[in-house]
Amino acid sequence: MRNEFAVLPKWVINLFLWIGLAASIAVRSLMLLNRANPEAAVWVWRFAMFSYCIFFGYRLIVGRRRHHVVTRHDLIQRIGEAEQLDPKTREATVYILRSIVCSKELFNYAFICALSVIALVLDFFAN
Repeated sequence: MRNEFAVLPKWVINLFLWIGLAASIAVRSLMLLNRANPEAAVWVWRFAMFSYCIFFGYRLIVGRRRHHVVTRHDLIQRIGEAEQLDPKTREATVYILRSIVCSKELFNYAFICALSVIALVLDFFAN
């Protein structure tokens, strides 16, 4: 069974960071590139959408794992009742855990990933 608390190696985390940054730079360069070289702009756009699929898919997986760990182990209640923690530490930790559970980041990641896939599929069938 896979360890639910395992953190990916630092190089993998950095790889996904660079994929996300490259996609972000690609998207932001499209307007200028489209004026200079429209054919290249199409390939940069495809690269950006594919990279977004990878990056936001990864963020979705990480976010889901965090959400499941917090809910599966009932961490909000357990930390809230922990006597050995000082009140500020307990309050801060509960805040962080609640923000993980209540955040709409999972929807955001799934939405961006899905739209990127749809855009790539439409582009594929349009040509």
